[in-house]
Amino acid sequence: MKLVLKSLAEAVVDLVVVEAAEAVVDLVVAEAEEAVVGLVVADVVEAVVDLVVAEAAVEAVAEAEEAIAETATRPLLYQLKVLQDLLERQGLVFLGVVSPDTSDDFQKYRDWLEAGNHGNLFYLEKNQDCRRHASAALREVHSVIVFGLPYAPSEIWPMTLEEPARVAAYARFSDYHELMKKAAESAMSEWEKLQSAPSHWRVAVDTVPLLERALARKSGTGFIGKNTCFIHEQRGSFLLLGEILTSTPLPFSENESDLNCGSCTLCQVECPTGALNKDYQIDSRKCLSYWTIEQRGPIPEEFWPGVGKYWFGCDICQLVCPYNQESKNSQLPSSIKLNIYPSLFEISVMNEAQYEKYFGGTALTRAKRNGLRRNALIAMAVNKDPRLKEAIELSEKDSESPILETLDQIKKVYKL
Repeated sequence: MKLVLKSLAEAVVDLVVVEAAEAVVDLVVAEAEEAVVGLVVADVVEAVVDLVVAEAAVEAVAEAEEAIAETATRPLLYQLKVLQDLLERQGLVFLGVVSPDTSDDFQKYRDWLEAGNHGNLFYLEKNQDCRRHASAALREVHSVIVFGLPYAPSEIWPMTLEEPARVAAYARFSDYHELMKKAAESAMSEWEKLQSAPSHWRVAVDTVPLLERALARKSGTGFIGKNTCFIHEQRGSFLLLGEILTSTPLPFSENESDLNCGSCTLCQVECPTGALNKDYQIDSRKCLSYWTIEQRGPIPEEFWPGVGKYWFGCDICQLVCPYNQESKNSQLPSSIKLNIYPSLFEISVMNEAQYEKYFGGTALTRAKRNGLRRNALIAMAVNKDPRLKEAIELSEKDSESPILETLDQIKKVYKL
């Protein structure tokens, strides 16, 4: 009996010892786990704190950099405002500052050329690097300042039956190339005096093969319409464009205009030769301006009705544009005087000395003397000018082209 009790007592003691040991182990493990969790939590908290601090530091650096950039830009913005004022004093309109890269529009230009839309204007195939990027015109260029000259005429379309054939509005005053270039150069010369360091710059007004309308579009002040003209949001399309290429790192004002032609097709409908039948493209081979200005030989008779309306250039696609109907402050500056040109008869028979007297220093010299004479003879024939026969008789005395070919056409068409 004693032996049994002893064995039972020993078993109980062993069980208690084991349970006590297990309890101790559990306690130790629990304390260990708690310690580990505490350590992990501490690490996480420390990591989160470090992350927050780091993000705050990055944000602070970004804000500091932005403040520094803004501070550095302020003088440039002030300089730009001064230049804008100087340009406006010259009668020019400041459009904006853009990058010299026009590679996005360049492919469209290449496609236009490959379709043959430029006709015989082979010079448009040259200087492709310059049309892609203005650095080909000025190696140091950083910024392109785009400006314009407003020149909206007072007349409307359609013209009255009594009205004589017109000259395109841009050709009614001194050659805009020289006029705009001198004005912009004068503004830049004044602006340079205010700069702490000299810069490289160059003024371009159709004198450098840039994609001018693409540069103007990038300014965000307008868009290129279905008549292929740059249309300013407030001033319409009667705006001759120019650029100042400069090495000064001015802040860009690039943007996209929210306006467009929408469903309007007035320019396409009213074009007398169908040169705008494809949206946003012009076929120079059908354009009245092409035939009356660039063409050196005779003009096909299918285009003669248009020459009877415009004997040099054409404004029809602009006159009918709604944006020009609604435009404000688009007239030619009062400081620029309009020229008074002689009658079509006088033009048709003019000699070289008279040509220089009448048209020297104007954009009409682009067509050359015999080009203007040819156009005048056609306009006289279309409009049944009473002095046409006299003009023919006097013109027959010379044997220059395209006068003789044009006289033969007139005699054939009008059975003279």
